Amino acid sequence: MMKLFKNHLFWFVVLGILIFVIDRQSSDPLDTIVVDAALERRVAALWAAQVQREPTETELANLVTGWVTEEIWRREAIRLNLAEEDEIIRRRMIQKMQFIAEQEAELAPTDAELRTYYNENRARYEVPSSVSFEQLRFDSSDAAIAAKNVGESLADLAEASMQNRMNVRKSTREITSTFGPGFNISLGMINVAETWQGPIQSVFGWHWVKVLEKNPPSVATFEDVRASLIGDYAYDTRTMAQSKFIEQARPRYDIIHKDQ
Repeated sequence: MMKLFKNHLFWFVVLGILIFVIDRQSSDPLDTIVVDAALERRVAALWAAQVQREPTETELANLVTGWVTEEIWRREAIRLNLAEEDEIIRRRMIQKMQFIAEQEAELAPTDAELRTYYNENRARYEVPSSVSFEQLRFDSSDAAIAAKNVGESLADLAEASMQNRMNVRKSTREITSTFGPGFNISLGMINVAETWQGPIQSVFGWHWVKVLEKNPPSVATFEDVRASLIGDYAYDTRTMAQSKFIEQARPRYDIIHKDQ
C-alpha cells in the first residue's frame, strides 16, 4: 500500500479523476440543452398559432431540431458576451422585463377605481378659461374708426381676412397663437356686450370685436373625460408597477460608482 502511495502514476490518475469530477460539477450550464415534453408542447403551440393546425410528428421533430439549433446560436452568443454592448438587445430585454412587471396592472379598472383616480387627479382635467367672440379686421386704426363712423354695416366694410369671423370658446393660448399677445390682452379687458368694441390691434391689423361670452376655468365632468381617464389610469398604473418592481429589485444589487 505504501508503494502505491509513492507511485507517481497513481497520483497522476487520482489527480485526473479529481479534475474530471470538479469540471463536471462546475460545468457551464450553457452546455446543457434539455428537450422535454414541455418544450415540445411549447413549439407545437407556437406552430399551431401560426398555421392553425397541429404539427405532424415529422414537423414536430423538425421544429424541435430548429429550436435546438437556435438555442445553440443563442448560447454561443451569450458565451461570447455579444449582447453585452448591443444597445438594441439591451433595450429589448428591458422592454420585456417592463412588460412582465406591468402584467398585474393590465386589469381594467372598476368604476369605483376610475372615479377615485379622477378625484385624485382633477387638476389634470381642468378646462382653461375661454372667450367666444366675433372679429372684423381693418388695415389700420383710422380705417376701422372711419368705417364705424360711416354708420353702415361694419361687416360690409371690413377687409377680407384669413381668420374666422366667429371664434367659439377659444383659450388664451389659442387666441395668442392666432392673433398675438397684444390682442389677447386687449380682448381680456373687453366685457361681454352685443355691440362692437375696439378697435384693438393684432398681428394682422385692427379689429372691432364683439365679446359673446367669457367662461372661467372649470373641471371637466367624470363622464366627459371617461375615455381619457381609462387611458391615463392604465398608463399611470403601468408606470407605478415598473417603479415598484425596480424598488423591490434594487436591494439585490450593489451599485458601485467609480471615479473616472
